[in-house]
Amino acid sequence: MIVSSTSQVRIGPLALASPVLIAPMVGITDRPCRALAREFGAGLVSTEMVAAEAVLRRVDAAMALVDVRQEPGPVAVQLVGCDADVMAEAARVCADHGAAAIDVNLGCPVPRVVNRGSGAALARDIGATARVLGAMVTAVAVPVTAKMRLGWDRASVNAPELARALEESGVAAVTVHGRTRQQKYTGRSDWSEIARVRDAVHIPVVGSGDVDDAHAMAARIRSGVADAVVIARGMLGNLWFVKQAVHYLASGELLPDLPFADRIELTRRHLEMLCEHYGEATAMRIGRKYVAWTVKGCNGAARLRARVQELDSRARLHSLLNEALLSGQGAEGSYRPVFTSGEG
Repeated sequence: MIVSSTSQVRIGPLALASPVLIAPMVGITDRPCRALAREFGAGLVSTEMVAAEAVLRRVDAAMALVDVRQEPGPVAVQLVGCDADVMAEAARVCADHGAAAIDVNLGCPVPRVVNRGSGAALARDIGATARVLGAMVTAVAVPVTAKMRLGWDRASVNAPELARALEESGVAAVTVHGRTRQQKYTGRSDWSEIARVRDAVHIPVVGSGDVDDAHAMAARIRSGVADAVVIARGMLGNLWFVKQAVHYLASGELLPDLPFADRIELTRRHLEMLCEHYGEATAMRIGRKYVAWTVKGCNGAARLRARVQELDSRARLHSLLNEALLSGQGAEGSYRPVFTSGEG
């Protein structure tokens, strides 16, 4: 029996330091992002979603994503695919490259994934999904987990049945996003349906969807709706929320929001970490979204945001951030981005 509590969640042999996890997000959860989330106390971080076929072909970009051997804490690698043999062999490769857990994407709603029978499309067939993940469980010693949605649409909600089948196949935990594939990222996450999944299985259930309020997050864990939560869009433009969530669950004390100047400096630090990881030119391109999210909350935001696409050097970055710092936060406060396509 896998045991969980408000203070600790166990996923197979992994004892997590916090029940606050970080979701796989394409274009977001790279190594610098994971390092910051880990520093802020996240119990488990994840790579971006990686195609299992690309791992088997040893595509350079895929291998760079799954190689987590140099990272100090537990990292899950998320795979997507629908062929049992391919997924099992890709899981072996990921485990050999340092993955502490292998997560399977059963929730991605985007056409390029579902049209290949993967993501939310695979989850429509409970038997096929159980066979794929069962093969992975047999292939690796590290725990295998899954991230799913409630179902394809409201007429075909199957998350409790799917979770039971996965538990029987040896899966160590499931994450449930409280929306259907048809909803994509619209409407509100249905946590009453997530609670049904938790009632259906004995493995940890991680709740996902609209995790952007520390009080609600803690209430859901303490009332038994879920064993843990995974933060996705709730941390975009505000990585400090990870620290707030972890600290609140551990102590009952809500840390204040970062002052605007500190938000600027956190973005500056994040971009420097991107530079160290990717090199300056690539980091500036990847980091533009973080800068845009940060400066949109300041006075004169439109003028500053117009310059974000010109960022191509540290010098321009620091000039823009310094100007934002002098402008100060606008009357509407910090900006929360809408991000609908990158969650794994």
